[in-house]
Amino acid sequence: MNGWYLAAFLADLADEITPLTIGAQRLVAVRDGDDVRVFDGTCPHRGAHLGYGGVRDGACIVCPFHGKHIRLGGSTRLSVREHRVLQAGAAIFVRLSDDPAGDRGFEQTIKEIAATRQVVAAVRKEVTAPAAYIVENAFDIDHFAAVHHVPRVEPVGVHLDDGGALVVEAEFRTLLSPWVSPEQRDAARDEAVGRGRVEMNFASRFHARAFSPAVVVTEFGPPGATHYVITGAVPVPGGCVARVAVAARPEHVAQLPHLVRGAEKALAEDLVVWNHLDVDAPQRFDARDAPVLAYRDFCASFG
Repeated sequence: MNGWYLAAFLADLADEITPLTIGAQRLVAVRDGDDVRVFDGTCPHRGAHLGYGGVRDGACIVCPFHGKHIRLGGSTRLSVREHRVLQAGAAIFVRLSDDPAGDRGFEQTIKEIAATRQVVAAVRKEVTAPAAYIVENAFDIDHFAAVHHVPRVEPVGVHLDDGGALVVEAEFRTLLSPWVSPEQRDAARDEAVGRGRVEMNFASRFHARAFSPAVVVTEFGPPGATHYVITGAVPVPGGCVARVAVAARPEHVAQLPHLVRGAEKALAEDLVVWNHLDVDAPQRFDARDAPVLAYRDFCASFG
């Protein structure tokens, strides 16, 4: 459970108190305006879930089972532990471990993104595959052509950065900028086919950093106009909940609706594979799977 999770979008937390789940960990989110704090959700008295029927009373939640006041934070007998929370626009991130090794430079990165870009929620989907498969997609270079129909992907490499995040880099080659409308893209493709010459000369940078088995931050796009796609997966019984947020600079906010549609389309394409995946089947890797294997080694380092 070490490392960061994209635990919720702000819109998911409409009430003052909202139950959350990360794997077997029961949590409660307490919202005060746009400020969100996250605590253990199990009452230390007799195990009730404070997120279901609990009522806020100042610095406490009144337990729905016996009416005891459970302090939010601290280490008294009737208190619940607080967890580290980061917020970037609509995205709420939670780290369950106090071990600084679980950060891998994420806090600095997400604060920089929040300070320079508008971050919006794009898509939330329940997935039957394990959470790690969602982040692994960023390291599965060949799936971009097979699943998402990217005409040409040129791998650059995979490595650990100075903060301990796992980085994969590639260059996407397309006919046009990925930020043009589908109508413009189809018209350009038809024109190129009509000329009998289709050249994939538009290069977009793909730079993805996994900060934990559950969160990957991808910088993507043409030089000078890159955007961020933040993908997270929270384990739940039977699979996970995948969330994607997108971020653009103030001068590029007009691109956000297109980015949201692109995230929705990409996740829908991935779901066809994820929801029919046999994770217990034999796997026969080859040299092109090196980034995936590097990601799996990275996951193992979290214990």
